Amino acid sequence: MAAPICRSRLSNITIFSKFIRNGNDSKPIRHSFNKTFCRAYNQTRNTGLSWRNIRIGASIGLLSSVFAGKMMKDALATTELRPASRTEKGIIDIGDQNITLYQFQSCPYCCKVRATLDFFGFPYSVVEVNSITKSQLNFSDYKKVPVLVVDGKQGDTDFSLQFCDSSLIMSALASYVFDQNTPLNKLQACYPGIKEQKGRKTVWEFPNKYFIMYGDNIADNRSEKERSEERKWRKWVDEVLMHTISPNVYRTPRESLEAFHHFSDWGEWEKNFSTPTRLFVVYAGAVAMYFIGRIVKKRHNIKDNSRESLYEACDTWMEAVGSGLFFHGDKPGLVDLSVYGALHSFQGCQAFKDLMQCHKVKDWYERTEEQIDTHQGAMLLGKKPAHHP
Repeated sequence: MAAPICRSRLSNITIFSKFIRNGNDSKPIRHSFNKTFCRAYNQTRNTGLSWRNIRIGASIGLLSSVFAGKMMKDALATTELRPASRTEKGIIDIGDQNITLYQFQSCPYCCKVRATLDFFGFPYSVVEVNSITKSQLNFSDYKKVPVLVVDGKQGDTDFSLQFCDSSLIMSALASYVFDQNTPLNKLQACYPGIKEQKGRKTVWEFPNKYFIMYGDNIADNRSEKERSEERKWRKWVDEVLMHTISPNVYRTPRESLEAFHHFSDWGEWEKNFSTPTRLFVVYAGAVAMYFIGRIVKKRHNIKDNSRESLYEACDTWMEAVGSGLFFHGDKPGLVDLSVYGALHSFQGCQAFKDLMQCHKVKDWYERTEEQIDTHQGAMLLGKKPAHHP
């Protein structure tokens, strides 16, 4: 019974064909999907099916979703090649350069990059990437987000740069801040990407991604020990804290679906994507991430009560911060921005509400948010930060 339940209830591909025929009235479809999703979960729980059977059924359902996505892709791709979703003005002058961030709004790695751009006050544009077609990334060999593109001119020569991987992007931006005599087009050469084909999977490695590159004019007065500690904790964010997120945000089918509805609103998917695509991402994504969350939970030894692992990771972080305001003093550094970005990615979800209600990380989080929102890092670029009421 597991396979038919998941195939007919979770994917419910016929709803999409009915929707496409009937136009853009999405409310009945959304209501139908909500009922279908929750009814499928209750049926699997009440019938006592083994998780093995549920996984098999979900896999079949998700495979059906993939085929549906491929059929929709050609029809929708032309409508998804959109201009920037929004533009952040920032408060600093970066000369004849334009920065564009290709992202998913709720992706924790993208949130890390946005926190860095906002903290330093960089002006930039945002392009929300369609997670099904990824047509906005057709120009790049790197098919993950975030991707930061810098278009500019040096003398009479135009240039267009790509920076991939969130930690690499943060390091490159910080390198530019600490040594403004070295332009971004020269810094790019310090961060080579190594592309390797492993079977059908393309794997990228960026060996220098945690290193800030210095020229002759170093504006960073920290010791090498402090810089090494920063690299260690940035790696901890990527390898420990990040893995506690999906088992918590997508802990149950209901929380997973609620999270995707929130992400749709937060990322303005209704404005950026066609309605069939948006609905497909919300409902297929909620199903997929619920099961992916369970896989991540097992792979990274997350506790049965996943909240405990999230709270313990935050305990570890607060011990590292100690009695100071931030990790290295009175201003956030790249580690603070990384942790903030990871937590900010699920702001508005039940997991975030639970965390803020019962953990002391809340005070640090709010201090960091204020520093980011008022662009306090812009002082390092010679610009007086904005002070908002």
